[in-house]
Amino acid sequence: MYLTTEAIVLQLYPYKDNSAIVKLYTQQSGLISCWAASVHKKTSKTRASLLQPLSLIKAEISHKENNNLVQLKEAEQTIHTPGIALNIEKSSIAIFLAELLLNVLKESSHDEWLFTFIKDSILLLDATKEKCANFHLLFLVRLADHLGLLPKDNHSADMPYFNLEEGIFQRSVPMHPFFLSPVESEWLNKLSALPLERFYEPVIPSNDRKQLLHGLIKYFEIHLAMQPLKSHLVLEEVF
Repeated sequence: MYLTTEAIVLQLYPYKDNSAIVKLYTQQSGLISCWAASVHKKTSKTRASLLQPLSLIKAEISHKENNNLVQLKEAEQTIHTPGIALNIEKSSIAIFLAELLLNVLKESSHDEWLFTFIKDSILLLDATKEKCANFHLLFLVRLADHLGLLPKDNHSADMPYFNLEEGIFQRSVPMHPFFLSPVESEWLNKLSALPLERFYEPVIPSNDRKQLLHGLIKYFEIHLAMQPLKSHLVLEEVF
């Protein structure tokens, strides 16, 4: 059985010999794992250079009956994204988003809207000439919106603390350590009102950006049972 579908590359890691396991988020089947042969050969139809984080490809996938092995037979890059590949800030964001999605989507099935959102986000990141320091923050907020985790819109001077466990703004400090400070909560509230296309507008101080990123990652960990991420540490060095 063969499937040809648009796909977003999330991860490539060595398997054995010259092959690899590729994690793809596909338009038709959601998240899948594939075996790819000879990824380091120049003549291969599944070269490693085509399978970098957030690459947009057309994937031909085969699945043999009575066999759990799914093979990536061919990968063709449908849209080139040199703006990401040649820019250290954008490529660092791409690695972070790929790790995030790999964890968030692990139980995901087909979702046309989500696939389109991720694809459009990649194209926006690739093409933008604006500073990208806030891109990953607003991506997290918009992804939370799609997943039904966007904070309740009750922020005010009287409700200055965002409770990460409850997903609400509240009057006083919670009885646990999982909350955002009033400054971080105000930034979260502002970002919640923006579309991703306006990611560059807020001028967020570096330390506030760092703390807000930590808080949003913890928010996903709490509500999606997400494993702790590692790639955000690179973002803190870059921005």
